[in-house]
Amino acid sequence: MNKHTSSFQAKMKEQAQLRQRKAEQYFVSLAAQLQLDESLFQHQSQKLREKIDDALARNDQESFYRLAEQFKKKYSNN
Repeated sequence: MNKHTSSFQAKMKEQAQLRQRKAEQYFVSLAAQLQLDESLFQHQSQKLREKIDDALARNDQESFYRLAEQFKKKYSNN
């Protein structure tokens, strides 16, 4: 193996390692974003459920139906 071939192989290996690191960083970032999105989803749905419960406790039928409809539109899988 000559010097040129060795240098080329080293450069190719370096580039492959860089691509691998970038891919790993992307997937770590993606996983973090998914976790953040799930956390926000859970927090927002819990807050809306608390408002619905509060409307029920106050016998506020108008607020209950309005909030229940919001919940249905936002969190229904249909």
